[in-house]
Amino acid sequence: MRTIIYGDVHGCLEELKTLREELDIVDGDTEILVGDILDRGPFSNETLTYARQEKLRLVLGNHERKYVRYKKHDERSKATGKRNPMRFNESKLFIYENMSEENTRYLEEAPFFIKIDNVTVLHAGITNKIDLQSAKQKDLESLLMIRTLDENQKILRLGQTTWNARFWSEWYNGDQGIIVYGHEAFDKVKIDKYSFGVDTGRVYGNKLTALVIYDTKEPMLNYDIVQVNAFAEYALKK
Repeated sequence: MRTIIYGDVHGCLEELKTLREELDIVDGDTEILVGDILDRGPFSNETLTYARQEKLRLVLGNHERKYVRYKKHDERSKATGKRNPMRFNESKLFIYENMSEENTRYLEEAPFFIKIDNVTVLHAGITNKIDLQSAKQKDLESLLMIRTLDENQKILRLGQTTWNARFWSEWYNGDQGIIVYGHEAFDKVKIDKYSFGVDTGRVYGNKLTALVIYDTKEPMLNYDIVQVNAFAEYALKK
């Protein structure tokens, strides 16, 4: 059967439904969301409900992580009377306050990565110094944000650069499997020696992508890319 991995949905439910119709999903297919199914687009809670009810597996993205952290702080602030140190804007507060218990649990149970044979799905990136099976919490949390690294595998902050900075996948040596990731929006699927970047900027008016892998032991040799065009643009690409 197929392993199908979807790029960042960001609340764009109709395109996700359309893409699944294009794929003609059957029993036995494994479907994985690469994270960031919330925010920016119009149907965050509806997308959560749909993904949960359709039993799509979810890898934790940085947007999901914010809601999980906000809930912990919110519960602590209600118990202690202290102010929640995290601040949500009106849009995020609406999503949070209307999130069902089932959907909250779906987020809380999302892992930092999913590994199937030689395929590893995570949200943003990895360094050659991280062993996923023994990674500490700090390293796992970095999987949600990694973009560029220097030659020593130091993680560079967004906007930070050095003369030898490269996108992480161009340094990656493949020892944690073939990585399928989102987070960074590309005009088309980014294919490197040991990775696929499948966020193709649907929320910015481009496409929603599914990577269809037929053999998880040899994913670079047996795959298809299926896409649907955005129905609208909801955010400006930074």
